[in-house]
Amino acid sequence: GEKMTDFLNIAKNKNRLRAACKELTTEQLETMAENITEFIEKRIHDAAKIAEQTAKKEAEKRAILEAIAEAGLTAEELFNTSKNKAANKTRNPVAPQYRITDANGKQHEWTGRGRTPKVFEQYFNNGGNKESCRIKS
Repeated sequence: GEKMTDFLNIAKNKNRLRAACKELTTEQLETMAENITEFIEKRIHDAAKIAEQTAKKEAEKRAILEAIAEAGLTAEELFNTSKNKAANKTRNPVAPQYRITDANGKQHEWTGRGRTPKVFEQYFNNGGNKESCRIKS
């Protein structure tokens, strides 16, 4: 506001500052100087801390990008999930690896991937093993 502008105009000009401080004691001036020195030191410390954090982040970012490059990838390949989803959708179907016939004579097939179908689960729980129902090619 207006008072802050007045303060800055006085503080920045030696003659105006001298006139404004004319009534203050040496002790009061020393206290002001100590406070200002403390503010300056804190400002310098805070700026150094921010610079250090920024440098650390930059170094970490470089290390990650180098690791991505060493893995033979680009950042785009690593972070572009839409490509990955498309690749998953166009995956070729997998041939069934296992086949069993239930009590009703119905045949059930399973690729061996994903969740075990109930029919196979019951078969395994009743002592049947995976190899016994593997489709021989």
